[in-house]
Amino acid sequence: MEKLNIDRSKLIKYLKDLVSIPSYEDCDEIQKYIMNSLSFIKWEKQYVGKNQLYNIVNIHSSKPFMVNTHVDTVPPIDMQNPFEVREEDGVFYGRGTADTKGLIASLIVALQMFYEKNPDKEIPVSLAFTVDEEQNTALGSEKLKELLGPIKYALILEPTYGRICNKQMGAIEFRLDINVQSAHGAEFEKYDNPSKIGCESIYKLENHLDRLVNIIKFSSGWEYYAVPKSAEILAEIKVFEGEDAAILEEKLINYLKEYKNIRYKREDIEDFHFFGEGFAVKVLKEAYMKAIGKEAQMGVMPSWTDAANIHKAGVECVVFGTSHLDVAHTSREHITIQQMEDMTKILYTLFSILSHLT
Repeated sequence: MEKLNIDRSKLIKYLKDLVSIPSYEDCDEIQKYIMNSLSFIKWEKQYVGKNQLYNIVNIHSSKPFMVNTHVDTVPPIDMQNPFEVREEDGVFYGRGTADTKGLIASLIVALQMFYEKNPDKEIPVSLAFTVDEEQNTALGSEKLKELLGPIKYALILEPTYGRICNKQMGAIEFRLDINVQSAHGAEFEKYDNPSKIGCESIYKLENHLDRLVNIIKFSSGWEYYAVPKSAEILAEIKVFEGEDAAILEEKLINYLKEYKNIRYKREDIEDFHFFGEGFAVKVLKEAYMKAIGKEAQMGVMPSWTDAANIHKAGVECVVFGTSHLDVAHTSREHITIQQMEDMTKILYTLFSILSHLT
């Protein structure tokens, strides 16, 4: 395998440019930026039916292996200066650096390198940059399914700590609405408190289902001196391998029936996914070994990704990225220059392997 020299300054430039483009609502500018950066590829727009959002795709029957990533991010939330990359000793902070703009920068550079080094060859992969992944609707990958007839294998770029994930954790996301009779604060001992009911129900639910509950949001009360009349909890439980999400949800609902003041509402439900262990895993393992010089670790993606929708179209999927999931969506979101360089090497090596197979 040829020795790869990655232009770090180019990686950093693309990262800074991508992060500087807010893409938590409107993705038009970032899609145009990607198309311009990869102008040697013929792109098509695929509108998804929401606020003029569109995917950009290059899918061809001669390229049954697809690389996909989403371009949208969560909002800034509590991140200061989220669209200005801040560097500290090779670590780059900013919204989307880990999820997934650092990986997009690596993909852009890897594609450019392959194009420049192999001017007589076609880019050996189909490509799809999708939108709306950070929303429950996931309309980008849902719409993309319509174009996936020629695709047999897909690499979905997500932060996986550099582990190759051909499995994805399932989840049930739900809302609990708790309603009681309000009262003056000085008489709180005589009345039920919806926050206390909510906390008690969550702790007991964890024991009943033998798993932790992720409280995404908990809201109740006001500043005035009164027992609040309501509380709302947005929560999530994971669905493990071998479990049926519908059966688990039924168990959850039946348990909550003992609380007359709690109303359950499903937000989303997804089974545990096994995406297969065939060519996609094999070729990515090979690319990792050749590029990094050691064997890749396998893992389970603990979060929902577009791979769920793509796999439903009959595509063998693998989820992979060198950035770290735990910092994504937070004020400390970051990616390191080493992670971007490794990702670039792995992607370029993957393209080289695939080009020799066609």
